[in-house]
Amino acid sequence: MLKAMKNFKIFTLVILSYIITMTSCSTAETEDDVLYKELSTSNNSTMESNVLGLVNEYRASNGLISLKFANVAYSFAKEHNEYMIAEGRISHDNFDLRASNLAVKAKADFVAENLAMDFTTAEGVVHAWINSPIHKKVMEGDYTHSAIHIKANAEGKLFFTQMFYK
Repeated sequence: MLKAMKNFKIFTLVILSYIITMTSCSTAETEDDVLYKELSTSNNSTMESNVLGLVNEYRASNGLISLKFANVAYSFAKEHNEYMIAEGRISHDNFDLRASNLAVKAKADFVAENLAMDFTTAEGVVHAWINSPIHKKVMEGDYTHSAIHIKANAEGKLFFTQMFYK
């Protein structure tokens, strides 16, 4: 683990706030492409797809590359959402460990995340991130891959975790 940590530069961006696609040369459908299409069939998954789409639209409007959906990032985002729901609060708890593990699994150099809670639309959460300097900086970062997981708690309040990496 220490050797792997030395091989990767981990960009740890810890954000303490409540508002918190790399082009492929192949035409073959990847496992991530299949999962991304499957995610688009449920309500929350449609919202997840919409958030990633809006983030990519924002990035394109600023001359940045689109982020490619990454299944490995989705797994980490899902796990963190479940943690926040269990805790009953939004937090970046254990980000260093999550970023390190994602970096090792994805062979990534940089990892970041944006979080949000209690938004009801994809537009609302992305607009809030754009209007927050620290979240906007993450959205504009030098990343190639991303995934967002959205899940409601028992009261129906939505929790958002978007992971970014390069």
